[in-house]
Amino acid sequence: MPSRDWALEQRVRGAARVRFENLSGAWLPILQSAVAAGVAWALARLLVGQSEPFFASAAAVISLGLSRGQPRARAIELSIGVAIGIGIAAALVKLIGVGAIQVTVLVALVMAVSLLLNGSQILINQAAVSALLIMTLPGQGAEIDRFLDACVGGAVAIAFGLLFSFHEPFAAVQEARRDALADLAATLEAIAAALATGDLADAEAALAAARRLDAGVDVLYDAVTEAGEIAAFSPRRRSLLEELDPQAGAAPQIDYAVRDSRVLARAATTAIRRAARIDPRLGEAVAELAATTRALAEADRGGAGARADVRERASRAVEMAGAADVHNSLWPTMVFGQTRAIAFDLLQAAGEDPDAARALIDAAATTKIAPPPSA
Repeated sequence: MPSRDWALEQRVRGAARVRFENLSGAWLPILQSAVAAGVAWALARLLVGQSEPFFASAAAVISLGLSRGQPRARAIELSIGVAIGIGIAAALVKLIGVGAIQVTVLVALVMAVSLLLNGSQILINQAAVSALLIMTLPGQGAEIDRFLDACVGGAVAIAFGLLFSFHEPFAAVQEARRDALADLAATLEAIAAALATGDLADAEAALAAARRLDAGVDVLYDAVTEAGEIAAFSPRRRSLLEELDPQAGAAPQIDYAVRDSRVLARAATTAIRRAARIDPRLGEAVAELAATTRALAEADRGGAGARADVRERASRAVEMAGAADVHNSLWPTMVFGQTRAIAFDLLQAAGEDPDAARALIDAAATTKIAPPPSA
């Protein structure tokens, strides 16, 4: 076989193998959507009395597919969007019929109503798409039946999303936690570098990075919320909730550390802009905070040894900051204060009792470290 034909055959086989692997990894969600569509159809016929409850199955598949892997609130929001769109469209079709002008009026009205209900962008879009579906499929039964079908389908989607989750909820929490901590550590490293060099552009870049950290914290909160909802409906409810509890408790502490890092970045930037005297140990302390944050990210896998590393590094960071000469200047003093605050947040995120963490920091702050040699 010529080499060109052999290479083409290998590419085709490789593409086919990837597709089959994708299918093998998705068959459970496919089965979930298929069964939800069937259950929604049967329930709508039973409860609503619709002979062909198309919109019940459609609402179930749409809501379930788009909300998979999202917190329960997103699933409910999507279901509401489907029901709103179908309900308004059904009423308008009865009143003004179908046509280009009617479609224009329909989409504008549905999106306006969804916005008045304080819906997110995904709810607004889903309501509009569902309304257009009604316009293109007339004659499927009484308008009120269509709306009730959609409500039944949305309820089935929510129930299936809660009862039959085919992914590990804590994996998402741990991944979000590691990502948030990695971003925080990188920002602290940037702040430390700016303090060491006194470069204003670097300090401003670090401040901009600190202001972007909230996105990672939001992802972490969403992952914790979703994991809690899944655990609450699991047969292993008690054990899963006990496992989730420390991770859920750590999320606010990471949030506090992110907020304190913004204040730290702002203080460092102002100190550099005003040419304040900055003891090198302040930059070293912030660098040690970054190392503490990375150690915390490893604590999920490292157990007690990793948590001990977090305590040691957090204490070292406070020792360095406490030994620095702030020259009675406001902004270097703020850098010292925020170093302590972040160390306290990280210790609590590692599972340290607040009183124990406070005692550890107070002891570290009073430790004497020899000053650096004169230049």
